[in-house]
Amino acid sequence: MTSVAEVQTLLRFLSQDAKVPVPLAMSKVKDLTEVSLTTPESLSKAPLSTIQSTFPDEKLAKQILSAAKRVSKKRTSSSAPTAPSPAKRTKCAPPEPGQQLSPAEFEISLALPTLEGPQPAIEDEINSTIVHTNRAPLVVAFVVQLLKHTMPSQPLSSRLSLAQAVMSIGAKSRALNLGIQSGRAAEDEGWGEGQPKTRVMGRELRVMRRWGYEWQHEPKMDHQRESIKQEDEDQEKPLRPEITATQTSDIESQETIKGDPSTPLPAYHQGSRSRPTTSKDTEPPLWGLNLETLRSTSNTSALLPSSNNTYAANLPVYDPHAARNYLLRSFATAPTSSSQQSQGKSRSAAKEKQEKEHNLALLLRALDMVYASWIDVIGAEELDHRAWGWYVRVRPAVESGPAGWGGRGDVRLKEVLELRR
Repeated sequence: MTSVAEVQTLLRFLSQDAKVPVPLAMSKVKDLTEVSLTTPESLSKAPLSTIQSTFPDEKLAKQILSAAKRVSKKRTSSSAPTAPSPAKRTKCAPPEPGQQLSPAEFEISLALPTLEGPQPAIEDEINSTIVHTNRAPLVVAFVVQLLKHTMPSQPLSSRLSLAQAVMSIGAKSRALNLGIQSGRAAEDEGWGEGQPKTRVMGRELRVMRRWGYEWQHEPKMDHQRESIKQEDEDQEKPLRPEITATQTSDIESQETIKGDPSTPLPAYHQGSRSRPTTSKDTEPPLWGLNLETLRSTSNTSALLPSSNNTYAANLPVYDPHAARNYLLRSFATAPTSSSQQSQGKSRSAAKEKQEKEHNLALLLRALDMVYASWIDVIGAEELDHRAWGWYVRVRPAVESGPAGWGGRGDVRLKEVLELRR
């Protein structure tokens, strides 16, 4: 039986390397698995006629065969038994405005870099890698992997949205404490009152439930969905606070995350907001609510619930694609004396991008190994409680006070891995 991981790998190859449209690729997965063509290696060895039995278009079939041979040759020539392969490139772009993606397609578009290779070799590379970054993206990475273990029913889109929420709320609080911004945080003024909360990395976040968002059904395959149970809560209240909100701009991070947070995600990403009439709820996927944007762009009609308890307009949430892109560009290799001496030699932007993505893959793997070593021993609640302290232990050192705002420093991935039990 084909595993979920194998299906995801096959989809990534078809959509990213072979340039097959995602809907078409998803519709052909079952046909390919039935003839044991689930990897680039197996496709590269298959006759063209066999591929054409699934993809009748001869041009497309040749395109897939060529991509399979190219990927297989690259893996054979570049991978050694003692070294992990480079991080899988993830050239997924955010959906175009108006483009309709299924939940499964939407989650695929958010894929983060991964590593392949023997575990000892990967650990050796992690232990020898030092990345140069600032604190904000490190928080996002910590949270994305933490939620994989503490809230396993949440899809990657929710994990990215919640991670950006944790980082943004922390950055806002620090900006106020340092005097970089004045006023009060939106939630302190009552924005988001009545919306459900969840606790992530010690912070309480206002969230929006994505009722009806079914994302775990792979093409032609059904998989049981895990869920986190939660006690019933009172009916959600209007979001507008009783007091008048003072307008302030939102510092989303120490290094701005690009993207327009005031533009809500399309409805097919949101799921339905109406609450199902069940005796006991199970926690659906969540969005982190962007209360600062809500305050600055609010109007009464957008915030008052209608008779069926759905809202008249989309609410601003933290965009998972913005968080993903932030991660992909934030982890450069720490400069060394030899690299500084060769600064005169130009490096291509593509090379730097690939290096950053590989470093991100190493960091995410290290964090995953840390959390996996603890989750069965201390449980999800205690793991969430400890995660912030672990982040503080390994975060880059910067100047104190306003001078350190947005400052960069080195993070030794060996120190991250040493957090394992």
